[in-house]
Amino acid sequence: MNTPTPPKLQEIKLVSVGKTDIGKKRKQNQDTMGVYDGVSLYCVADGMGGHRGGQVASSVAVSTAREYFEQNAYKLEPTRILREAADLANIALLKRAMHEEDLQGMGTTLTMLQFKAQTAYIGHVGDSRCYLIRPDGIWQLTKDHSLVQEKFYAGLISREQIKTDKMKNVITRSLGIEHAFGIDLYQYNYQKGDLFLICSDGLTGAMTDEAIWKLALAEYFDAPSKDELSPKTLLERLIESYIRVSNEQSGEDNITAVLVACTEQ
Repeated sequence: MNTPTPPKLQEIKLVSVGKTDIGKKRKQNQDTMGVYDGVSLYCVADGMGGHRGGQVASSVAVSTAREYFEQNAYKLEPTRILREAADLANIALLKRAMHEEDLQGMGTTLTMLQFKAQTAYIGHVGDSRCYLIRPDGIWQLTKDHSLVQEKFYAGLISREQIKTDKMKNVITRSLGIEHAFGIDLYQYNYQKGDLFLICSDGLTGAMTDEAIWKLALAEYFDAPSKDELSPKTLLERLIESYIRVSNEQSGEDNITAVLVACTEQ
């Protein structure tokens, strides 16, 4: 008897773009992004603290994650790498702050997205977000570690009040502040057509989830020129639109976004 042929895994190609913008009111950009196609790793970090503390914190977090993934991406299980990369970044920040007075009190969010064997793995600390976007909707895959989210889940404020609450920028978890910080880990079996967005709160503070989704429909999924342009060109156009609209609606904060599309091989 012939052995049945196992079904062929769906061949999917990842196409990515990223962009960061200082916004309209900040004097420096404390966001850092990472687009590392070689190890299928994508990151956004939003730093905070001092004259240069935020810049250093976000940069160190992303570079530490990249280095650890490059060393271990083909050796260790993805969720272990995500956890250990965040741990190493946290230790690196604490050490820098200990030896450099002007960096004391610095911290950063860190949201990492890595793809392996048709599974998307997410490691998340802070309020930078990861979304899944499809033609039929948008889903926030991460949970904000912020005071307003805790107030919302406790029933103290409505969803509409989140964006206007005076404590909207207070996060409850970050790297670089304490040795124990807690990282949320998620995984998702992605499929062809999925679009992932990682972004800082400079974007989500200016745009609703519905607006993010509708812009993806107009500029990517249902774009009139979709058949004439490459997926990368469409993503570049979409990410430019996200930055532009965020600045038009607010521009109060740095704006960073990374898009990863799952397309045909």
